[in-house]
Amino acid sequence: MKVSPAEQHERLGSTQERARELAQKGAPEGTLVVAREQTGGKGRLGRAWASPTGGLYLSLVLRPDEGMLKRASISLVAALAASEALDATARVSTSLKWPNDIVLHGKKLGGVLADLVREGKDSYLILGVGLNVNTARDAFPAEVRTLATSLAIEKSATFSTDEVLEHFVSHFEGHYESVRKGSGALLLSRAADRMTTLGSRVRVKVAGRTIEGKASGLNATGALVVELDDKKREILYAGDVEELRSL
Repeated sequence: MKVSPAEQHERLGSTQERARELAQKGAPEGTLVVAREQTGGKGRLGRAWASPTGGLYLSLVLRPDEGMLKRASISLVAALAASEALDATARVSTSLKWPNDIVLHGKKLGGVLADLVREGKDSYLILGVGLNVNTARDAFPAEVRTLATSLAIEKSATFSTDEVLEHFVSHFEGHYESVRKGSGALLLSRAADRMTTLGSRVRVKVAGRTIEGKASGLNATGALVVELDDKKREILYAGDVEELRSL
C-alpha cells in the first residue's frame, strides 16, 4: 500500500468526514486527506477533537481484509508510527497510552481514530490522526490546556508539519505491510514497549462500567489485558484508561 495525498487543506471541517466521502466514491486504499486546522474535528466515542491551527490532521482511506483486522489493531499500529514520526522530527521520546494516544511528559500530544465502515458489500477503514505540532498553549480550549501539549510548547521551537507527515507516512506504510504479511506481533511488541502504564494499576471505564486491576500487557491483536484482584483477567478492546498512582 502506497499513501497518495489526494487533498491538502489549510482549514477543513473534518478530514475524517472528507476521507469518508472520497471512500464512498471509490477512492483507492492509501488516499490521504490533510488539514492544518479543523473546525469540526472528532475524537473517540463521538467526542470533539480540538484541532487549532498549528497542528497536523490527516485521514487515510484503508481497505484491509478481514484477516488484517483480526491480526492487529491498525489504530495502535498507526499510533506507533505517529510516535516514531514525532520522535524523528523533534528528537523527543514520546510514549503511548492505550488504546491510541501519543503522550509527551505526561500530556497528550496526539491521538488516532479508526472508523470501520460497512456499506453493503463494500467496507473500508477511515484512519484519522491528529498531532499537536506547533499548537500554542492558548490555542487549546481552556478545559484541556493542562492535559494537552505540543512539540512547540515542549521544545520552545517550531517544526515542519510536512516533515512530521513524511515520517509518519514512511513508518505507517511499512507497518501496514507488515500487518498484511502477518508480522504484526513485532509491531505490537514495539508499541507495548512505549506504554508506560503497562505493569501499573489502572482504572478503566468501558461499556458503562469501571474496572480496576493491573495492566499486564497486550494480547496478540493489541487488546489490553487487565489482571483483576480476584486473579481473573479482562481483555479490553476499548475504554478510557487512568493510571492509579501509589500513595
